[in-house]
Amino acid sequence: MAGCFDCICGLFGGGAAAKQKKALVKAKGLCKELVVSKSCAPILVRTAWHDSGTYDKANAEKPWPEAGGAIGSIRTDHEINAGPNAGLKKAITMYLKPIKDQVPEISWADLFQMASATAIEVAGGPKIPMKYGRVDGIPASPAPPPFGLPDAKPPFGGPSPQDPAAHLRYVFYKYGMDDKDIVAL
Repeated sequence: MAGCFDCICGLFGGGAAAKQKKALVKAKGLCKELVVSKSCAPILVRTAWHDSGTYDKANAEKPWPEAGGAIGSIRTDHEINAGPNAGLKKAITMYLKPIKDQVPEISWADLFQMASATAIEVAGGPKIPMKYGRVDGIPASPAPPPFGLPDAKPPFGGPSPQDPAAHLRYVFYKYGMDDKDIVAL
């Protein structure tokens, strides 16, 4: 009977949409509690950035999720164990997994981005308007590490393995950023 009720309510604005909104509100509250209790805002922001940082506009024409991006794929062994993501496993397993277990309706992709935006807000930054509904995805042909993310030490990815400035341009120009944006970041 509940399935039928959800279907009828869904036609009138209730049901699945209402349940999803309730789950999002609960997850955001849990993220706020997490940031306050663990002082973990920076690692949550970095986790979301590194999940979304796999996006490559050169692959934008390929079928989803081959272009990468904020698709929750950082939780795979291929990504989480790569050099640029050193230390981020803790954010997923120790901090966010308990929230995911309490609110399984939320995708990992949404949870990573929500935790980051919430962390920024709780830490005194601006409230970031968010849209939710991301679907978790794992590219069939994932990019090799470092996934276009910045390397910490040479040899760097890109055309000039010993030039840090060329490396940063190689990484961030793919997002449509210029030198001024890189310095601001």
